[in-house]
Amino acid sequence: MTSESFAERIRTAYTSEGTTIDVGRAMLDDTTHADAAIQIPTAMCNRHGLIAGATGTGKTVTLQVLA
Repeated sequence: MTSESFAERIRTAYTSEGTTIDVGRAMLDDTTHADAAIQIPTAMCNRHGLIAGATGTGKTVTLQVLA
């Protein structure tokens, strides 16, 4: 997958209209793509979620950003 097609796929999948929470940028092969924002619609924030990962991967920081 090329860098450009990856960024376009992320923009298509994770860009929402209305009020959103910006939770970060997508990464491909250890490269952060500044133009590939990951956004969560605030209307979805009243649902359950799972933040899973190994020790030191940023689970607590992710929850702090969402709060």
